[in-house]
Amino acid sequence: MKASMILKTSAVAAALLAPASAKIIMAGDSTMAQSSTNIQGWGTPFAQYMSLPVTNLSRGGRSARSYVREGLWATLVSQIVRGDYVIIEFGHNDGGSVATSDRAATFGDGTETTTVTLADGTVEVVQTFVTYEKRMVLDVINAGGIPVVSSTTPNGDAWDTAHTTLLPGNRFVPYSQYAAGNYTSRGATWIDHYGYVAIAYEDLGYSKVYPALFPNDHTHTSPAGADVVAKAFVNGLKCKNHALANFLTTAGKAIPKVCRSGAFPTHTMP
Repeated sequence: MKASMILKTSAVAAALLAPASAKIIMAGDSTMAQSSTNIQGWGTPFAQYMSLPVTNLSRGGRSARSYVREGLWATLVSQIVRGDYVIIEFGHNDGGSVATSDRAATFGDGTETTTVTLADGTVEVVQTFVTYEKRMVLDVINAGGIPVVSSTTPNGDAWDTAHTTLLPGNRFVPYSQYAAGNYTSRGATWIDHYGYVAIAYEDLGYSKVYPALFPNDHTHTSPAGADVVAKAFVNGLKCKNHALANFLTTAGKAIPKVCRSGAFPTHTMP
């Protein structure tokens, strides 16, 4: 075989073996998911700010626990190609008692477990929120992906009595930070989405946020509200100097970078 043919054949083989272009995969609940109603999750407008393809696998009503139990997480992991970014954001549906909710995680930030029997008779060993998120981060790393753990976002009515400042997030904000922190040496990062949304909401002011951007309840945003939350995440990427900030569209680059010192609520592990 001629040398030129050998080189050509090798190049074709290398192209076939090379992974596809990187993409962004999103895992979360309804606050991130696509919706066809008057509410919208922030993952939908977020796609317009990124030059990488975005696959939004968020699902309404899910918690970290139920997303794993229902096999949604395994399906997501099967789609990861080396170099993909995976954004993980849970917390809105993860509270409550494991005795009465099939979404609630065991309380705590360690390896505590609770054994329960579901309505269909299935026996489930329920982990803590931190354990579920640490598993997700490690699964992404082992699949060759890059995990981006995000804190949950604030509800529209999470203001102080003067309606000037957002209140600190609940325990799932530091839980998510803790989960990501275990694997920062392996490429995991944490974005305080709660904090960056707080900046955006406070800049807009209470009257333009709630109920203006929350047509049905205090949790789910309108399409306009989802865009505010998506832009806040982009702002977080910029302030964090995250690698994903290198893949912004023109519209993404145009989003103002606002990184105020002391602007974020103080999150303390329980």
